[in-house]
Amino acid sequence: MDNVSIGLALVAGILSFISPCVLPLVPAYIGYMGGRLTHNVSRQAALGTAPGLSLALRLQMLLHGIAFVLGFTIVFVLIGLFTTALSSLAGQHVSAFTEILGRVGGLVIIFFGFQFMGVLPRFFSWLRKKGQAGILDNILFSIGFSVLGSALIYWGVLEQTTIALPLIALLLAGLFVKGAFSQPAKFWHGALDRLESMLYADTRADIGGSGRDGLLGSTFMGMVFSAGWTPCIGPLLGTILTVAAASGATSGDIAQGMLLLAAYSIGLGIPFVITALLMNSAQGILRRLQRHMHKIELISGTLLIAIGVLVASGQLQSLSQTFSRGEFADFTFRVEECGVGFFDGELGLSHVGACLSGSLAPVAINQSASGHFAPDRPEQQYLFHGEAGRIIDIEVRSVNEAVPDFDMVLFGPAEEELARASKAESLESDGRFYPITGFELGGDGMYRLVLRNTGTGESSRFRVKARDAEPFETQPEISPPSQPEARDVESAASDDAMTSLSDIAGDLAPAIGLVEGNRAPAFTIETLADEVVSLSDLRDHVVLLNFWGTWCGPCRREMPEFQKAFEEWNERGFEILAIAYNDTEAAMESFRAEFDLSFSLALDDNGEINEAYGIQTRPSSYLIDRDGVILTRHFGIMTESQLGELLHEAFAQE
Repeated sequence: MDNVSIGLALVAGILSFISPCVLPLVPAYIGYMGGRLTHNVSRQAALGTAPGLSLALRLQMLLHGIAFVLGFTIVFVLIGLFTTALSSLAGQHVSAFTEILGRVGGLVIIFFGFQFMGVLPRFFSWLRKKGQAGILDNILFSIGFSVLGSALIYWGVLEQTTIALPLIALLLAGLFVKGAFSQPAKFWHGALDRLESMLYADTRADIGGSGRDGLLGSTFMGMVFSAGWTPCIGPLLGTILTVAAASGATSGDIAQGMLLLAAYSIGLGIPFVITALLMNSAQGILRRLQRHMHKIELISGTLLIAIGVLVASGQLQSLSQTFSRGEFADFTFRVEECGVGFFDGELGLSHVGACLSGSLAPVAINQSASGHFAPDRPEQQYLFHGEAGRIIDIEVRSVNEAVPDFDMVLFGPAEEELARASKAESLESDGRFYPITGFELGGDGMYRLVLRNTGTGESSRFRVKARDAEPFETQPEISPPSQPEARDVESAASDDAMTSLSDIAGDLAPAIGLVEGNRAPAFTIETLADEVVSLSDLRDHVVLLNFWGTWCGPCRREMPEFQKAFEEWNERGFEILAIAYNDTEAAMESFRAEFDLSFSLALDDNGEINEAYGIQTRPSSYLIDRDGVILTRHFGIMTESQLGELLHEAFAQE
């Protein structure tokens, strides 16, 4: 998936709709659109509007669905751009931006909820009656509003005084100039008139079919919901983000990254638009239930208020990640992997079902894939694309346990049997089995590899890879670092000059940032082994800084690759620090034991390190050289071959 087309990005977005981490968005969206539909039907009935205008209402619901999709597309594309291509300018501030948008937007959703419930008109009417009794005419009302508004502003901008003070000053100045303190009755009656007029105009626009104000509201709702949602990062979305990350060179490349992100987001939005159309079928039901309309309004408004609280408190994103744990995570990954594989021609229709069940996995040559035998799963299949004349080996290795007994069959593009082998016949090297070696592929097309459990039938895990044939037990040749020549007495006498030169060199060191060539931001964290580690402690090592989670399906795919690379390169000065977020130490310990990981794992409790590195999707990785300079950024799964190439380049530069 190195070359991503707009069509594939669109397909991946559509498939992401059914992934578990998108599930919290669906009831939130239905709650908002359902509340708007109920509100409009109720107003139609109250105003005596002819039912024949229901066609206009259908069009209005479609337009609101499109506006909602446009809203989260705007934010998703901008976040993807800022956290990748423009991370040096804004990447570290994206988390703060989304949290502010979530808090402010959550309050707006709550406001919409009260409007859809019909509470606001009654509240405004009550205020006007009480205003005659001196409440609105009392300066204390203006003072109370000022205090409440200032508190909400301070909370909404994450308690950042430098941001809050100018906004609070602007609020107070506006109230003072408009007469909220000198003529409170006139000011507040005028404010209520304008607010009611705006809400009434929005309702009439919805019913009449124009609805520009209402569409802007739906666009804003889409932006707000996107701030409380983290998309599941599958193989294709990871590639798109990496394309965007590498797009800092030219504006054309940046445009390509934005276009791919937009295509993915639009694809994700298509099912939302279809949902909006399907909801129109509820019009007739709502009309028949007009005598219960007030109760329906109360229910829909209450649901929207609850959603607003989830968004404002940041719990919607946590709920999204909760749905992405365990088996849900693997299913999420397979949905995109199998769906995109089918539309890209890598999977036949007959293979899709096996792929979704997990018994067949599409892989690339030189990409390791997991395997799992169980009493109810005695067979595992893999599908890869091969070219005529390419010579490959098939490798099977253990994951935390002995490789089970197996038979292996390789099928060609025409489903003809090409080779058959077993564990007993395999060449063994360094704990890895090679049942098929030096096999030349006869033509271009899809090759299917089938492994059948011939052992006890108990559950067991393993890794399989079709790799380019190479001699066994080869190690990369790394030239030893050159040794400095002995210093003579004369050079020793120039220590003061060297110190000055070191200071100058320090001033000329790369700037701290998040793009390749920048120095990685410093941090300190405690690992699961109770060791306090700073990034500066890892100087003189090539470091893979990985951001992950036990709930992240793709993370489960790449961690065994990291372990293998760590075992091969650690003696040469390679370290891995994997930082989890929104996780628990117990889950991380279980994950470590499952995959027999020996590199450092740590938990970023408050998310400060994730924020410093602009992390919005997991897995995300930074490869850092011995001087603390970022060599590469990668979003999504990093395969063994990709990491191997990067490490070869990193050590070859020494």
